[in-house]
Amino acid sequence: MPCHAGDPDLWFADAPADLERAKSLCVDCPVRRQCLAAALERAEPWGVWGGEIFDRGSVLSFKRPRGRPRKAAAA
Repeated sequence: MPCHAGDPDLWFADAPADLERAKSLCVDCPVRRQCLAAALERAEPWGVWGGEIFDRGSVLSFKRPRGRPRKAAAA
């Protein structure tokens, strides 16, 4: 399992590029589905679990880099 073989901090990194790298390492993991299901059940607060990025207990499609905030929707 890639999360047990490499740097464990990669799965809890702040940099979006590092999180994407962790996600890519999960692709061929034999326990990916079980890992994701367990993380959803536990409402993991953050990190990469089962090939998905978690933030505040929710799955994100990608993590925005720090910097300018999102533009507000035009009224």
